[in-house]
Amino acid sequence: MLTLVFVCCVVFVTGRGVTSPQTECLPEFGCFISDGIVPVPQQPAVVDTHLKLFTRSSPHSPRTSFAVDQFDSHINKFASLLDTTKDTKVIVHGYIGSGSMPWVVQITSELLLKGDFNVIVVDWQTGSQQEYNLAVGNSYLVGAEVAKVLTYLHDNRTLDYVRVHIIGHSLGGQIAGHIGYRIKGIGRISGLDPAEPDFRDKDTSRRLDQSDATFVDIIHTDGSKFKLLSGYGFLAPMGHVDFYPNGGQHQPGCDEKPIISAIDSILHGSIGGATRSVTCSHNRAVDLYIESINSACRFYGHTCSSASKFDDGSCMGCSVGGCPVMGYDSNQTSQRGSFYLSTAGSAPFCAREYYVEIHVSHLASTSYGELLVTLTGMNGGSEEIKFSPRNEYFRRDQVEKHVIGTNTDIGHVKSLRVKYVEPSHNHHTSHTAHEIRLHSVIMGSTERSNDRVKFCGHENGIHPDGSLTLSSSLNC
Repeated sequence: MLTLVFVCCVVFVTGRGVTSPQTECLPEFGCFISDGIVPVPQQPAVVDTHLKLFTRSSPHSPRTSFAVDQFDSHINKFASLLDTTKDTKVIVHGYIGSGSMPWVVQITSELLLKGDFNVIVVDWQTGSQQEYNLAVGNSYLVGAEVAKVLTYLHDNRTLDYVRVHIIGHSLGGQIAGHIGYRIKGIGRISGLDPAEPDFRDKDTSRRLDQSDATFVDIIHTDGSKFKLLSGYGFLAPMGHVDFYPNGGQHQPGCDEKPIISAIDSILHGSIGGATRSVTCSHNRAVDLYIESINSACRFYGHTCSSASKFDDGSCMGCSVGGCPVMGYDSNQTSQRGSFYLSTAGSAPFCAREYYVEIHVSHLASTSYGELLVTLTGMNGGSEEIKFSPRNEYFRRDQVEKHVIGTNTDIGHVKSLRVKYVEPSHNHHTSHTAHEIRLHSVIMGSTERSNDRVKFCGHENGIHPDGSLTLSSSLNC
């Protein structure tokens, strides 16, 4: 049911609009203006925003919680239990979410394992479970409500804004920006694939940008062109540092055709499976951030001019200042800009990156499909990894380069296996050879550009669903 609601509401985004601009002024929050598409928010009692306080002494159930609409009756108790000598983390869920959904529970636990923090969970479940445009309108009210609470804590309980860190996913990322727009001096905002629909091309006063906090870090995972079932995240840079794992658009391990997978799941009675298919890339930003909090493995980003330049191996190694780290520790770098990296397709996502360059044989005819690579090293073998994100043509003497990632520490690479897969019932393969021939494969670590190993293919062919193991560097 959730997926069907989600799809219907996304259709609403592209198919309906507010007929005329409106203005709604609310006591203590000021005036909200519709822009012709996004309406003014519902009343605070309808949106029903709750704040829940978690601490190390109470990591699994809130020490206290209250409805912001009942501010005057409950703020003193809430404030008395919040220790302003400690850093404060604020977690904000997104569209059709809640403060008790699994990722919110998990990130709360991971943060309290990391440090002795105040963790405030913003639960705006009722306000988020509306038609998407209306939920966007409600997001501005939620931002104003949280800003009101933080302002009270600052003015009456010596809360230091610099020690406030807001973490928001999707529409929650935009709410973080709304909060930062109202309160100058917030220490940090982490935007986890901030929502793009209804925010693209909007003035920075109406969306998250780097002016909303002293430090703004963004993880982009679903920034492809917005369609019915994909492209929910913002692709353009928004922060002081913007990280683009796997190009920031489609994530490994997620269905390439989510609508087909979603329909199949629904037909087989798996609404949860349909939801995961549709939101997989969008939710990956949350998975990556949560893993980064306490993992010893570091998500190192590389400076590069574009995702394609990184993918073809043009941006290896780290600068003098080192590679910035994506996720919780991204504020430890002095570098600014956009950074690219590869991750694994399943947890743990933190990957050891390898540059792989495949040389097609001069004896080859044109073929169409995808290549899967399995690495074998001194410590064992990797999972099967997609060499490229999609099917492509392979032609005589072609050199194809990509960066791949594995979550297995295989040690020094001794050999690799290349598997060739053709798409079934595809017009691309009707006039192509059902075989790919390899001359050689060159590969190495992305951390050391001079670390390259060459494996010989000896012009051998690989038939569909077949594979070839390369281990020799002689007579290429």
